[in-house]
Amino acid sequence: MDDLKSNKLGFWSIFFLGINSIIGSGIFLLPNKAYADVGLASLIVILINAVLALFLALCFAETASIFDKNGSSFVYAKEAYGNFVGFEIGIFAWFIGIVSWSAEIQGFLTALGGIYPIAIDPYYNKLFVIAIGIFLGVLNYLGVKFSKILNNLITVSKLLPLILFVLVGIFFIKGSDFFPLIPKIEFGLSTGNLGVATLVIFYAFTGFDLLAVAAEDMQNPTKNLPKAIIWVMIFCSIFYLMVMVVCIGLLGPKLGTTSVPIASATAAIFGSSGFLFITIATLVSIGGITIALSFIAPRSIQALADSKYVPEVFNKKGRFGTAGFAILLTTAITVSLALYGNFIFLASLTVIARLIEFISTAGSVLVFRKRKLKAQYKIPLGPIIPVIAIILSIWLLSQSSHENLLFIIIGFIIGAILYVTYAKKQMERQ
Repeated sequence: MDDLKSNKLGFWSIFFLGINSIIGSGIFLLPNKAYADVGLASLIVILINAVLALFLALCFAETASIFDKNGSSFVYAKEAYGNFVGFEIGIFAWFIGIVSWSAEIQGFLTALGGIYPIAIDPYYNKLFVIAIGIFLGVLNYLGVKFSKILNNLITVSKLLPLILFVLVGIFFIKGSDFFPLIPKIEFGLSTGNLGVATLVIFYAFTGFDLLAVAAEDMQNPTKNLPKAIIWVMIFCSIFYLMVMVVCIGLLGPKLGTTSVPIASATAAIFGSSGFLFITIATLVSIGGITIALSFIAPRSIQALADSKYVPEVFNKKGRFGTAGFAILLTTAITVSLALYGNFIFLASLTVIARLIEFISTAGSVLVFRKRKLKAQYKIPLGPIIPVIAIILSIWLLSQSSHENLLFIIIGFIIGAILYVTYAKKQMERQ
């Protein structure tokens, strides 16, 4: 029993898992977009996202404490709303993995473009996207596994430069770049711009849902998971706010014109050597996440196949013990999306797909409470937090572009076709 307990994640392991899941390309590459949209009010955007992410994360914590196995939005939705909605959420989980992977590929090339502009040249960018997609798809098929040591190195490589950036940069900020804050918010800001900026920056806060789905592997999850979620979101929110403050204080209006904000801000202090250092750290961080997502993305459709909800060909193992068709199809769709859109577009699309998943989970909290299902952890303040999370999520969805919504509708239609033609019969049999 003690041996089993020692293999489970304690509070600090959960905490660092959360940090590793959340901090990534978003904070390295998106502060410029927020500033370009709303200027100094980008600081308010960080706070709005912090509240929404914390409330949604708490919803995941409560739903995860109801089930005695690793949770997922698919499990919650199927239990709360029935087979069809559950299946659609399962398909969206696969879609989220695909879009996230494609976003990180373009994010990597955007960062690389800071030192090698050829990476963002329209022609060569497409060649790089195809090459990266094929390389990672082949690695995935060959069953290459990456150790915990690699993950730890990636975590340190992205946190240390950011911490140094904040600790050093705070002594060089120019106070004049923060005025006039109040007039900017009251008279120079449209609600539309605020919504668009909030939608894009929310990408930097996603990943907290990965904590809740691993509850089975944690020590005393009903105590440690909610506590870790709260502290992870507090840490990330304060950290992101400080990064944004330093970026504004070092670059001022120039922040809205650079594609690599943290690297450009570092260059304002240390010149080209600082720019190169942060760019390399950014590439290592985004590269690590890109590799991880290449392995994670096909697993969602494999999980549905394992449950007989999609044809078994999606989980048919080849000579290397991997699901070749699931990897091939996932890689092909990922590359196609990365060829179609840039990092900002793909990050926004990822957020919209995740919001559908998040709204479903927040709503399931209310459904499970009405059914009086026993939860080992309950969010305080009754239904207030889940309801606010749903309202804010719907507001963010309303800020999305028609192009993004079209992709979501297509994904919904594909899911409905798969359900009617195959999954419905399988679920009825079970």
